[in-house]
Amino acid sequence: MPRAIVVLGHGSRAETATRQFLQLVDLIRQRTADVVLPAFMELAEPTLEQTVPEAIAKGADEVVVVPCFLFVGRHIERDVPAKLRAFAEEHPAVRFSFGSPLGPDPRLVDILLERIGEAGCPA
Repeated sequence: MPRAIVVLGHGSRAETATRQFLQLVDLIRQRTADVVLPAFMELAEPTLEQTVPEAIAKGADEVVVVPCFLFVGRHIERDVPAKLRAFAEEHPAVRFSFGSPLGPDPRLVDILLERIGEAGCPA
């Protein structure tokens, strides 16, 4: 089976935010042959604890968790690595990896400059 990619969002109580995140995951899914699944850290479902077992049940022998977070924080530094270590102990035949947050990427600057222009302030 191809690897499973878990796109990890923070989560929100706002249904619009959850819907937009799921739309983003669908766009990613359309551009890869891998299994792509959504997960949230908190406040929304499915959680990482729900999604990772789902990926394994579908036969994934590799699970790549990619955070859809802008910057490093507590979840990225501590929470997710701890959860992935626990999953690795429970499922030693499955390889787990964890991507980086989006960070100060020049491509984000282009998007932000576009949004600044849309807000009525040409860059």
